[in-house]
Amino acid sequence: MNSNLIYGKHVVFELLKKHQNMVKEIWVKDLKILNEFDLKNTKIKVNVVSENKLDQLLETQTQHQGIIAQIKDYNYTSFNQLINDLNTKEKSLVLILDQIHDPYNFGAIIRSCSLLNVDGIIILDKKQVQVNSTVLKTSSGSAFNIKISKTNNLNNAIKILKNNGFWIYATNLNQNSIDMTKTQFANKTAVIIGNEQKGVSELLTKNSDFNIYVPSNKNIDSFNASVACSIICFWIANYLNKLS
Repeated sequence: MNSNLIYGKHVVFELLKKHQNMVKEIWVKDLKILNEFDLKNTKIKVNVVSENKLDQLLETQTQHQGIIAQIKDYNYTSFNQLINDLNTKEKSLVLILDQIHDPYNFGAIIRSCSLLNVDGIIILDKKQVQVNSTVLKTSSGSAFNIKISKTNNLNNAIKILKNNGFWIYATNLNQNSIDMTKTQFANKTAVIIGNEQKGVSELLTKNSDFNIYVPSNKNIDSFNASVACSIICFWIANYLNKLS
C-alpha cells in the first residue's frame, strides 16, 4: 500500500477541514460523501471509482468507508526549530520516544499528546516507526496538529534540551524510580517513553535527571507505551497548569 494513502471518513474529513493543503487526490465511491466540502477551486483531484478500485488501491481488505485520500509527505519540524519554539514558552512539556516500533502505539501517542497540548514529540530518524498512513489514521489526523521532530541521536537531543533549561524524566521501573504522583516536575519537562519490549535504553536512563513510574495494581507488570504516555502526559500537563 502506498504509505501516503489514508482512508476512512473521520481521518479524511479531519484533514479536509483543518489541513486541506496536505491533500493531493481523493478517490470516492460516491460524490455525496464529500457534500460538506467545496473542492471546486482547490488543486485536489477527485475521482469517483468503484468499490473494487478502492480495494485495489489499498491492496488489502480494509474498511475504507468509500473514501481514500493521497496526502503530501509529512512535514516534520526540524529539531532546531522545535528548540527555538520551546524557548519562547515559560512552560513546556516535550515527549521523547525511544524507538517505538508499533504504528498503532505511535498514532495513539500522537493523538493523546495533541489533546493534552504537549509542545512537541522527538523521535529517531531510524529504528523508529515514522509518520505513515497507519499512524495518521490511528492519530485521527492529530499528527498535523503537533510538532514532531526527528534526530539521529536522542542522547545529543537530551543534552541540548538540558542546555535549554529542560529537566529529563525517564519512565522506568527500577530502584531509583519515583512515583510520578509524588514528583515535582520542572516548568520545562521532557519525558522519555521507552519502546514496547526493552523500555528506555540504559544510556538515556543514565543521562536523565529522574526516573518515574505510573503507580498501578501490583498484579500488572507494566502499561502499554501509549497508555503510559497518556496517563503521564495528562498528569504532568495538569501539574504544570496548576503552577500558573
